[in-house]
Amino acid sequence: MTQLGSPATESGPGPEGGSGPPSVRGSRLARRRRVLLGVGIAAALLAVGGLIGASFVKSPQQLAADTAAPPPTVTTAAVVSQILTSSVEMRGVVYPATEYDVYPSAPSSPGAAADGGSAGAAGSSGGSSAPVYISKLDVAAGGTVRNGKQLAELDGQPLFALAGTVPAWRDLTPGETGPDVTELQQALASLGYYDDGDTTGYYGAATEYAVTLYYEHLGYTPPSTGGVPAADVVFLPSLPATVVAVNGAAGQQPGQPFLELAARASLTLTGELPPGYASQVRSGLKVTIYDEVTGIHATGTVADLGTPTTTLPTGVIVPIGGGSGSAGSSGSAGSGSTGSSGSSGSSGSSGSSGSGGSSSTAFIPLTVRPSKPLAAALNGENVLVTVETGQTEGPVLTVPVAAIVTTAAGPSSVTVVGAHAKKRQVAVTPGISENGYVQVTPVTSGALAVGDRVVVSG
Repeated sequence: MTQLGSPATESGPGPEGGSGPPSVRGSRLARRRRVLLGVGIAAALLAVGGLIGASFVKSPQQLAADTAAPPPTVTTAAVVSQILTSSVEMRGVVYPATEYDVYPSAPSSPGAAADGGSAGAAGSSGGSSAPVYISKLDVAAGGTVRNGKQLAELDGQPLFALAGTVPAWRDLTPGETGPDVTELQQALASLGYYDDGDTTGYYGAATEYAVTLYYEHLGYTPPSTGGVPAADVVFLPSLPATVVAVNGAAGQQPGQPFLELAARASLTLTGELPPGYASQVRSGLKVTIYDEVTGIHATGTVADLGTPTTTLPTGVIVPIGGGSGSAGSSGSAGSGSTGSSGSSGSSGSSGSSGSGGSSSTAFIPLTVRPSKPLAAALNGENVLVTVETGQTEGPVLTVPVAAIVTTAAGPSSVTVVGAHAKKRQVAVTPGISENGYVQVTPVTSGALAVGDRVVVSG
């Protein structure tokens, strides 16, 4: 029976034998699946969140471990076998022990040269006072001057060097006698022009012929007098010599002095040793020399130690030539200690570069004996001088200086790191040090060996 207004219903099984319509049942299953999926997602999110949260939450022990300082590290170095040398460094100046300053003069007048008496007077004054001009130069700074070498041409006449100790104070002409004639004969004989045909010291025909041959060899007409004008020759006591400086150029008047010459092997080196190191230095010790400007290296030995001073070293300046009567007097008065007027104007002169000067601090002059003649390029240079004050007798055990530990009581030791980082103390006796390494001798023989690792820090 159906009531009015009530929906119609059916009872009994449906077409599929189910209890209700299929659409109703599908929607219920979908709802269940969505609920289960949501629950799973929520559980997963909670798990992930828990893990993330746990990573930020640490126990006090973990916090202490994380903030603690890292374990100390140990730096080691190997024990090395090598030769060590101790040394003392100082500055030094190179200068000629003896410097010959050449002052040219104008030739004597022809009349004076022909007249023996007047020639002697004119020659003694070094020729006339007329201006002299350089026609050409035959030498340059750093060059070598030997017996018979032409130095320059002045007013068309040669200026040459001959070996001799007596200065050319007069014109030498036939008939003259004296030690200056003797040295002329000896110089020409060594060149192969004189054959000892005259009495020694007498200017005879053989000497005149030798002079003629020599002038022709140089390419000049021999003087009409048959002699050698004082203006043409420079007698040097020591040959060969090195040209220190040339003051003047072709077409100019020569400087005062015109030439500065140093006897070969006469360059001297004096080091300025601080007094505090005097006890470590003695004669005979090896010396190394280095010039930072030229890059030249040299060696030598300590020759002598002076007394403390503030006066810079200098050599002896010897004026040579007829024109040195006035200009050279200042240089010779102080035996090189005050220098000549010309040397102060020379760009290459060093013999007087330090003359008359002084140092602000006292030093001990240390004279160096070079193993071989110093290069001319070192003249006037301020060089580095290193004196080897000690050296080990062959290779020795060495460690870095930082590896040495010295206690207040005095004994020194090193820490050796063995297998499995095991450490042991080895007592040592330090010796010579060089370039950051120090010689060590173990107190107990065999306690330290090459290749052992020693602690240098940590």
